Amino acid sequence: MSRILIMADSTCDLPAAWIRRYDIRIVPTYVQFDQESLADDGVQLRRTEFYERLATSSTLPTTAAPPLGQAIEVMSAALEDADHVVALTAPADLSAIFNIFHLAAEQLAPERVTLIDSRMVTMGMGWQVVQAAELAAAGYAPEEIEAAVRAMQPRTDVWAALDTLEYLRRSGRVGWAAAFVGELFHIKPIIRLHDAVVSSVARVRTSQSAFRTLIDLAHKAAPLERLAVLHTNNIDRARDLVDALTDIHPQGEVPIVDVTPVIGVHVGPRGLGLGLVRKQVQE
Repeated sequence: MSRILIMADSTCDLPAAWIRRYDIRIVPTYVQFDQESLADDGVQLRRTEFYERLATSSTLPTTAAPPLGQAIEVMSAALEDADHVVALTAPADLSAIFNIFHLAAEQLAPERVTLIDSRMVTMGMGWQVVQAAELAAAGYAPEEIEAAVRAMQPRTDVWAALDTLEYLRRSGRVGWAAAFVGELFHIKPIIRLHDAVVSSVARVRTSQSAFRTLIDLAHKAAPLERLAVLHTNNIDRARDLVDALTDIHPQGEVPIVDVTPVIGVHVGPRGLGLGLVRKQVQE
């Protein structure tokens, strides 16, 4: 039986224990404060410290895809340890990471690399990486893994309740955010990422209303196959959200994920969210 390894960029947001369990190879993305470039590897950039710094920074940091050389290094090591690599990335429509991974594969062994645009970030992507890793461990072929991951994508959503729209507007990544400039200090936006498109779902006035909206969205999406609770330096409310969704937990443990700084730059601190996969409807 051939060995297949899974590779992804760090925006997949998987807990470290899961990365070790499945031997997933991660390429870090980067945040830059002025001239200081920091890798999202849990060492150079610790998430709690990042969000504290983000809240007090006078200028918005920028984000960057990993350099090609780093992607080649990680992919080359994976190819030495396995017969085939299945690599997943953040959306090509939103990031240069997919192209970096593609160039790395072309320079190494394109016939031994299956590259998948996850169309998602954070645990919307992370659940796809877990699915791929579980299937690889079970002995599935690369084409079977790819087919299963792509079938999961239409059932995958990330919802986020932001404490403010200011960071998303300043990032310039989402054009419609600028239209609400007059409401920046009066609303708590609820956004959705689905199939590489960021859209506005609702605008509420209070954090409690935002919290209730996330609960309602999760219940409307049920029954669920996978569920993660997401936050940006807002752990207490994240725990409250897990408790509020006990009736629809699809698995024994619901991971609580402090979202990667590369995403946090755009959504800001004190956000709360969900990364979920809906169960497939049997016809």
